[in-house]
Amino acid sequence: MEEQPDKMDRILNRLSERLGEWEEWSQIAIENETAFKSYTALSTKTHMDSGCSHAKAQVEVQATPEWAAHFKAVAESNLRVEMAKKQMTALDLQFRAEQTKQANLRRVV
Repeated sequence: MEEQPDKMDRILNRLSERLGEWEEWSQIAIENETAFKSYTALSTKTHMDSGCSHAKAQVEVQATPEWAAHFKAVAESNLRVEMAKKQMTALDLQFRAEQTKQANLRRVV
């Protein structure tokens, strides 16, 4: 019969899963931000090359649905990264609390 993982093992497994998610979402966030900055720079330059001032070019670019979609993708992926970090912090606190609880139980015995 296989031994069931204890609470600390389960917490560590969940922490490992969140770490994987954080890495995945961090990579997506980097890709989204790179695409967003590239799109913004190229579009702004195109408007400026056609005679617009920098300020007007920025406004023109930011008024497009494409810019909004890129901006939203960056914001959503950054939110996912932050959520994963918060979950990892919570799991770390759970692990530390369980570690302390088990140490205290060993002292009592």
